Amino acid sequence: MTDTQQLRSALTKIIWGYVFLYLDINLGVNGHSLNVLPNWVSFLLFFSAIGLLEKEVRDLPLLKPFCVLLGIAEGVNWLGVLLTGETVLYRFYLVYALVICISIYFNFQMLTDVAALVEVRNIYAGALRAVRNGDAVLRALWMLPLPWQEWEVLSILLALANIVMCLCMVGLLIRARNMCCKGTA
Repeated sequence: MTDTQQLRSALTKIIWGYVFLYLDINLGVNGHSLNVLPNWVSFLLFFSAIGLLEKEVRDLPLLKPFCVLLGIAEGVNWLGVLLTGETVLYRFYLVYALVICISIYFNFQMLTDVAALVEVRNIYAGALRAVRNGDAVLRALWMLPLPWQEWEVLSILLALANIVMCLCMVGLLIRARNMCCKGTA
């Protein structure tokens, strides 16, 4: 596999990782709801992409332990829903908050490293950095202990902003992959 093909494969895995991470398609069975695009798959994809890109971006391998931890946390939650109909980590607020903080850091650093990788190839990555910042802010806002159920309008606006942010992120990642890998199949 050439360097360009390896880069294309890694960026494709990152794109699909974010699709799996942000897109929830739930299947209802016996009153329980199970995500058929589990989030733990995204961390398998990210882990694989990190392995492909670790020679390209110096700091990217530092994300591997966080990727494993987040993958295990998402796997435990997914299995909990599969077996009992309830998530496991959400019962323990401090553990849940720690996982969310690690997730915010992981996504921020992953997108920072992808932007650096893109800029090495003389491609402007300012929009990707802006989306990275917006994503971190939105995730942090959702973690604030506010009465979100009572603030329906604000919750809807934040949810819409999150959808727009996710679409922009995936679109910018696809654009970056296409610009970095011109001429490869």
